[in-house]
Amino acid sequence: MTDTDANNPAAAQAVAATPKKPDTGPRHGRVRGGLAVILATIALIASGYLWYVMFYQNADLFTRDIVGALDRIESDSNQALETVAGTEKDIKTLKETQDAIKASLEKLNSDLRRNRMEWSLTETEQLMIIANNRLQLARDTHSALAALRAADQQLQHLAMPKFLPVRRQLAREISLLESQEKLDVSGVTLRLVTLAETVDNLPLALDIRLREIDEAKAPAREGEAQVASADGNWRQTARSLWQDILSLVRVRDDVASQRPLLPPDQQYFLRENLRLMLYGAQQALLQGSIPTYQQNLKTAQHLLKDYFDVESQVVTAMQAELDRLLAMKLLTEMPDITGSLAALRRLSEQGEAP
Repeated sequence: MTDTDANNPAAAQAVAATPKKPDTGPRHGRVRGGLAVILATIALIASGYLWYVMFYQNADLFTRDIVGALDRIESDSNQALETVAGTEKDIKTLKETQDAIKASLEKLNSDLRRNRMEWSLTETEQLMIIANNRLQLARDTHSALAALRAADQQLQHLAMPKFLPVRRQLAREISLLESQEKLDVSGVTLRLVTLAETVDNLPLALDIRLREIDEAKAPAREGEAQVASADGNWRQTARSLWQDILSLVRVRDDVASQRPLLPPDQQYFLRENLRLMLYGAQQALLQGSIPTYQQNLKTAQHLLKDYFDVESQVVTAMQAELDRLLAMKLLTEMPDITGSLAALRRLSEQGEAP
């Protein structure tokens, strides 16, 4: 006990009351030393095994050129990087080429669409021109109506709002043509051509008159023969002279019903005049000259009545056909269908449609 403890009785009592710990230092030292020995032994065994593996099982490991292999690996890596860089460059070039091809295709498609639209507009304009020509020049409402309908279908396929005014004008013109009295001009002209081709087969009134005269003279000649045989030559001569005198002067009560006779050498000109009248009527119809058309048909009727056999079936059929052609209602004025054509040209001149 120190002097301090002697002077401090409480502290001395606390020290005296504290139990003493057992002495374990040497035991713990022995345990740690044993563990160290075990670990060292394990490390030694592992080192020996590694040494065995490296020197006996992989004896060529130390003979290899590690540095050279690393250099080759580095060279291969550099080549791979260069290849990748070249590939990236090729990919970039390919992409640029692809973009250029895509732009060219887009431009080509745009040109094709524009050319297709221009072609359609040109065809539509030509159809409208054909319709106007057929109506004004040939007075053919059927063909003009078909051409206008085809033009409307062309604009319908374009499906552009810009041409809606043209389609509205076309609708009005189509309705106007449909409301008109329809005349098949082509059919009428073909009928006139057919009539003109049958002129050569028409029998003339001259042939009938000559046949009637021959039939009238036949009994007289038979009577003359009988008288000549009975009375002698002088009586035959006297009777023949008297018959000739009577034939020079003949009084008829039906002069109005007799047709004028033509010499045989003028029959050709008669048929040609009739044929010209029919062709003239055809030409006048195509030109829209309705009075000339009707006048030619009436002249043809007069020729048939005056110089041809009106009792013949062929002449009667031609007269009936001419009557039907004269009674047919014709359009003296054609409607105006130029509005749609003017509207289309005006819109085309404003520029290319969007």
